[in-house]
Amino acid sequence: MAFKGTLREFKVPDILQLVSLQKKTGILTFNSQEGFITLIFEDGLIIGIDAFPKKLEMRVGNVFVKQEIISEEMLQRALAIQKRTGQKVGEILIGMGLIDEKIIPEVLKIQATQIVLSLFNWKKGEYNFKVLDYVDKALRMFTPIAVDNLIMEGVQMLDEWPLIKKVIPSEDIVFEPVFLGNKKIALVSEYDDDLQAKDDTSVNLTETEVNLLKHINGKNTVKDIVEKGLFTEYKIYKNLYNLFNKGLMKKREKTELQEIREKKMVEDLEISNSRKLSRLSQMLLVLISLLLLLTFFKPLRPFQEHNMLLKARTYRDLLPLIRPGR
Repeated sequence: MAFKGTLREFKVPDILQLVSLQKKTGILTFNSQEGFITLIFEDGLIIGIDAFPKKLEMRVGNVFVKQEIISEEMLQRALAIQKRTGQKVGEILIGMGLIDEKIIPEVLKIQATQIVLSLFNWKKGEYNFKVLDYVDKALRMFTPIAVDNLIMEGVQMLDEWPLIKKVIPSEDIVFEPVFLGNKKIALVSEYDDDLQAKDDTSVNLTETEVNLLKHINGKNTVKDIVEKGLFTEYKIYKNLYNLFNKGLMKKREKTELQEIREKKMVEDLEISNSRKLSRLSQMLLVLISLLLLLTFFKPLRPFQEHNMLLKARTYRDLLPLIRPGR
């Protein structure tokens, strides 16, 4: 049975859980000012997804570019072919011999998860679920994703995001590694990460944190790391937060040159705003002048004979000068 409504009535986790528990097969769409997202379900599992304006295949292609697997020119060529043939971008890139087909499923899954998690931030919008008897093979985009794990991650993200943002308030922040000295690294599982290190001479790290540390070089911004598509945005922020608290990285100090550039940018902005204000003042002055001219369209109106001002002696004395020959 199809159902629809607004996100004021039901939240995203509730809707996803309902489809999952009832093992529904069909298409679930979300629509709001944020965009348009479509989830394809089969027996309560997500097997396909797309989004507008950031389409899934475009996201995947951009990840390959950011990871320097392909160039931007190669991606644009693949997208041009897709428009003509209707093939998937991944299939085209594999056919062109540019990527290994083994890397596509994982990248697809990460980007698909990222799209679903983005829904958890939607406060307003509409949803619509259409039941299908079966799903066409062409709509199967990746290995089925269980909804329960997504819901848990989404709820956890909402709880932890405010705390993470205190440490990483901007995507433009650059982190640089901190020298560990004689400390040893102990590799632990994601579930054991809360355990304290045995002593001050060792540091517990998860596999995710180790992978992220490779990209902490004092040059990459947080945005750069996210766009590499190594993990979902939330997972990257969370693990950067953990690395910062473990003392393995620090925010890069602004150099003197950066401060000079920022100061110049502020000054340029102030000059630009001042010029805009000056032009606006000039326009208002011209407009007021035009209005006054229209109001007193006849400049000699005060000196016309029927005007009450002519009763004044001064105006009577001036009249012969204004109207010579009279």
